[in-house]
Parts: sequence; structure tokens; C-alpha cells
Amino acid sequence: MTSPLKDLAATALRGTARAELPKPDSGPLGEALSRVSADTPEQLLLARAALAGLHARAGKALDTAQTPPPTMLPPAARPLPEKLWPLLRQLRNSPAFESALRDVLAKEWTLSAAQVLELYTGHQTPTTALWPLLDERGKAVLDAHPLHRAWEKAEAQAQWEARLDALQEARAADPTAGAAQTLELWKETNADGRRDLLDMLERQLLPTDLPLLQHAEKDRSAEVQRRARMLQGHLPGPLQDELLALLPQAVQVQQDKISFKPFDLPEALGKVKTGAYDDSDLHRLLGALPFSLLLKALDVRGEQLLQAAEKKHWQLGHQLRAQRDRERPERAAKAPPVLNAGDAAAWLKSIQEKGQRNEMALDLLAQSLDPATKIAAPEPLPFALALRPKDSHHPPTAWEERQKYSHAERQAEAEAAWRSLTEILRLRREWARVLEDLA
Repeated sequence: MTSPLKDLAATALRGTARAELPKPDSGPLGEALSRVSADTPEQLLLARAALAGLHARAGKALDTAQTPPPTMLPPAARPLPEKLWPLLRQLRNSPAFESALRDVLAKEWTLSAAQVLELYTGHQTPTTALWPLLDERGKAVLDAHPLHRAWEKAEAQAQWEARLDALQEARAADPTAGAAQTLELWKETNADGRRDLLDMLERQLLPTDLPLLQHAEKDRSAEVQRRARMLQGHLPGPLQDELLALLPQAVQVQQDKISFKPFDLPEALGKVKTGAYDDSDLHRLLGALPFSLLLKALDVRGEQLLQAAEKKHWQLGHQLRAQRDRERPERAAKAPPVLNAGDAAAWLKSIQEKGQRNEMALDLLAQSLDPATKIAAPEPLPFALALRPKDSHHPPTAWEERQKYSHAERQAEAEAAWRSLTEILRLRREWARVLEDLA
């Protein structure tokens, strides 16, 4: 007597269209299999196989699991209070959203995976602001989600930038040791990191960086090689002297007129990439000298040289402007302006008059105004017919109708901007009130 399960398996391999279902044997199992009913032979085979499989396992000890069951994580210790969640959802598309997230982080409240996903898909908030708010269960659930990978990438970038900041401080404190650290970091980092280091050297080049620049001449990237060679000319020495001697031949100044003439590029600056829009003998020569030194050697004004370079080729002018900007001292960050209801009224009036809604202005007002600020709805401005240009193809009647339509459109846009701003302030007031109640 064969096993009913083996007979059913053999039938399944052949297919119910070519083989009949085996008749159940006598006995308790056979009687149970006979009572199974289904609409099709295939369903009947599967149902009988399920019953036969259960019978085959009956009375046997379960196999030991290959891996232990997952550990149940505890519930969140400090979940976001229920009263705040509806407000956070309403704030997610407003300029005050990230400020609200900072409040949540400061209070050490956490969000579930479902809450974070809703905020992430509804408002493309930086992952650095969302991932830290997840509770432990949420982090486990979203471990393989793109949000986690984006967070890891953002964290790695933040750590790299912090390392560059520390390196710049070390270079300022001890140029020799700082240059040695830069060279060691150069050797261990990837192509993106080496480009970042070159950017740093363009802003803060030291005489002790020459070994690094000479090492970079052998880099696999032709762009890195080009930039490293040009930066060597920014350091006092034989190469800079050679370039300064060649400069009057390449750039001629006569009666405030600047012209560019052919010249032989020094071998130290490498070979120009044929056909490249951003690389030429002139690109390399001018890029291999500090902008201030170019002006001094040529005895010209900065804007004069920039205009001549842009006339020669737009990218050459762009390169020189970048060199000039890097040499300018960094300006201290300005404190955000203190805005009031009068600033909001002026913004709304500008929309009424010009019809251009500046979203950056809305963001600034929405974040910096006191939430209790009362802003009056903009009163519609009286219609004033603009003069019709003489060359206009619109007849006078059509011109007037068009002007009236544009005027009404600007008033409606100003009213919509007022509603947006007042709604954000209302949400901020409600958010602050709930926070105060929960304190």
C-alpha cells in the first residue's frame, strides 16, 4: 500500500488532465479523503493533499527552527502625543514643518514607521530630520527602505564634512602638519573625496601642499590632474615666475583694450583636452595664477578682465569669476531680519501691483513672524488702465479687457497669499498652545 500523499504528488506531476485522482484507501484517512469536495479536479487534489499532509505529520515532534524567532521590540517609550499628530500632518507642506520636527526631537518624542512614511511621501523633508524621530520598531520596519539608505548617505556626508572642517582647522593651526594630514587623507579617499579636497585647497592653499599637488599629477582622473597642475602655479616658485613671464605675450593690454594672442603652453601645465569647451591653453594659463596676481601683472581692473574673458568664451569668464570669488574673504552670515505685520502688508501689496508671488518671501514671513501677528486682508486696489503701446496688436477695447483681467488676477493672487500666510500662523499658534498644555 503506497502513501496517499505520494499518490497525490505523482498525479500532480502528470497533471489532472492526463491522470485521474487516486481513489482513497479504506480506513479513517481514506474515509476523510472521500468526504473532501471541490469544484475542480485541481482544487480537489490540493485539498486532499493538504489533509494527507496533516495526517502524515500527526503525532510527530516539530523540527527545530533553523533561526530563532525575531525578538519583539518594546513599544515606544515616548510616542508623539496624539494631539500633535494632526497638527504635524497639516504643517508638513508649510515652511514651519521643519521647525515643528525640531520641537519633536527636542522633546524626545518618537514617530512610528507609518507616521514617518506618511510625512516622507507627503513632503520631501530631508531624511536627516525624519530618521532620528523613528522609534526602535519603526527603524526595524524601515531598515531596508530607501529612507534608511538616504539617511545613511546623509550621515556619511555629514561626517565627511565635519572631517574636512577639522582638517581646515588643523591646517590653519599648523600648516606643515595640516598639509601632511591632507596628503594622507588624499591617499585613502575616493574620487569624490579627492575632488572635495581640491575644492578645499583652492580656498586654502598652503606652500606645504606642493607634495600633494605633485602626487595628484598621477591621478587616474584627467580633471584632477589638470586642477592639480594649475594649482601649483598659485604657489610662489619657478612655475609661477614662468607663467608671469609668459602672461604679457598671451594677454595684451593696449589703451584699456584687452586682447588674447597665441602662445606656447608650458609643459608643466599638461596637455589640453582636444575639443573641450572648458579647457584650452588660455584656460590653463589664466587658471594657474591667482586672480589678484593676474590683475597686478596686467595692471587692469577686475571687471575689465572678466568682460574680455567672457567675450573670448563664456566659460573662460565663468572660470575667472570663480577664481575671484574664492579669493574674497568669506562674509559673516547675516542674522535673519525681524519682520512684522507691515512687512507682510508690503509683500501682499507688491503681489497686487506686480502679480509676482515670491515663495521665498512667504517662507521667511511664515517662519519669522510672531504667530500672534494679525495681518489684515489686502484691500483690492483701484483699477488703473495702463497706456497701450503704439505697436500693440490688441485693439483698445481688447486691451482694456485684458488689463482688467490681469488686475483682477493679481488681486486674487494676493488674497490667496494672505490666506496661505494666515493659515500657517494659525497652525503655529495651535502647535505652540498644545506644546504649552503638554509641558
